[in-house]
Amino acid sequence: SDDEVERMLATLAWWFSKLLKHKGKIHKPFNSILGEQFFCRWDIGASSSGTSSTERESTVASSITDVSAGSDSLPVHVEYITEQISHHPPVSAFVYRCPQKGVEAAGLDHICAKFTGLSATVATGSESKGIFVTLKSRDNETYHTTHPVGNIVGWLRGNLKVQFAECSYIVCQKTGLAAVIEFKEERWFGKSKENVVGKVFKYDPQVLDKDTIMTWRLKDIPKSCSVVATFEGCWDKKVTVQRMNGSKKLGEAQTLLDMSDLDIAEKIVKPLEEQSDLESRKIWEPVAAMMLQGKYGDATKLKRGIEEKQRTLASERKEKGTAFVPALFKADYSSGNPELLDAAVINI
Repeated sequence: SDDEVERMLATLAWWFSKLLKHKGKIHKPFNSILGEQFFCRWDIGASSSGTSSTERESTVASSITDVSAGSDSLPVHVEYITEQISHHPPVSAFVYRCPQKGVEAAGLDHICAKFTGLSATVATGSESKGIFVTLKSRDNETYHTTHPVGNIVGWLRGNLKVQFAECSYIVCQKTGLAAVIEFKEERWFGKSKENVVGKVFKYDPQVLDKDTIMTWRLKDIPKSCSVVATFEGCWDKKVTVQRMNGSKKLGEAQTLLDMSDLDIAEKIVKPLEEQSDLESRKIWEPVAAMMLQGKYGDATKLKRGIEEKQRTLASERKEKGTAFVPALFKADYSSGNPELLDAAVINI
């Protein structure tokens, strides 16, 4: 869209859509080994399964850009590339990219968790700065988005689920637009009518820096910032948005995103025989196979063997005085926005 506010709302809708993976049952993943890689892609187009854009309810996100249709009715290819670039602390670099649309999203996965009474709190670690979404067709217009804090509750009932807390942010310095996403504390009993509210506002990048904005709650947004949209709803159901001009409403509220319209698309991954020894499914397939057969003792032995090999490699690097060098990403990732190496071998 040529409307900068609509581009921000499209980014906001995408931000909520990535929370879909947190609905339903919670699973514990394998602990990635140093240098582990994973590649996949999604082919999105007329042949994709799921509800078509003409069948689903009209939403702000779908009216801004139909991401399910490529140019000339060709499928849109979305690629995902990730590598474990540190083991202590555990950090993975990743990038999503869609060359046809000129969209890229990159960041670092690094989490920290702590138990607090009847819940476990999962937040971003010090290495993670969020996800940086770049629109290359808009002169590299970049949206810096941050992750929410998650509380895993339901331990006493044996029915674990995620509740989000505190605030998350989306800031675009090029357009001078920002969003504050504030999660409400959910009730212990009954259902909360709404669990998320927020505002999109215009600010002056010459006066305010994004680090300051990323400390605000909704009540901290100064009057010098003009509100261009408000939104509210349930992150796991439906979120609506109201365009604003300061305190004046513009038109009717619309659906920003309806989670009931979304399905997780199936990943397309190369078969095992075409994967390298450092790719996730090649590494962990023997362990997963034993677990699926219910042979947990054998799975544990295989897992320990993988871990022991990593300890041996770490000892060898220490003796030689050599540091681990990522194969896919540049070694300096201090900005939180990792860059792929030009010579990176991408197996998609």
